[in-house]
Amino acid sequence: MMMRKWISIFLLMLSLSICLTGCSELGSGLLKEFEDNKDGIKSELEELKEGIKDEFNDWVGSISKYSITKDRDLTGKRELGVDDYVGNYEAEYHQFHGKEYIFGGTLVDREKGNALKATYSLNIQSGTVTLYWLSSMEDHIISGEKEVHKITEENGNGVYDFTMPAGDNFIVLKGDNFTGSLSLKVES
Repeated sequence: MMMRKWISIFLLMLSLSICLTGCSELGSGLLKEFEDNKDGIKSELEELKEGIKDEFNDWVGSISKYSITKDRDLTGKRELGVDDYVGNYEAEYHQFHGKEYIFGGTLVDREKGNALKATYSLNIQSGTVTLYWLSSMEDHIISGEKEVHKITEENGNGVYDFTMPAGDNFIVLKGDNFTGSLSLKVES
């Protein structure tokens, strides 16, 4: 009986040593394989990271309560640039009352950078109008009636530089019985 116990222990030890020897060779092989393919693995991980970031951007963009106004619903003519954040817009307004989300979107990180420049010419014949940048629920006045971040009194031309944070970022025109014109160019 005692002999059987020792034989069982011996066989168990022999099996473990064979397994461990095989595992160490397997581990060495895996390490060598990793070293040989390190650049490829890094490249694949970078692609995975970019893919996850792009999917997250798309998801964040889909949950915003804002979106740019469709071309057919705009008063004027918009020509988008490389994305929805940049381009040109020309419009003649006649007793306009409402809001137009002319350029913008909702992203965590814009591929073309977050610094933008808005060049505008606003002509007000009657009514009131405010041209502003909506950034994650804050209004930054580009041109209009508020004193905060005011660029012009009523009629005017100007340039407004800004850096968009993550989240909602839109150039909006809000009019109340507004008659006049707007020429707007937004670029990176």
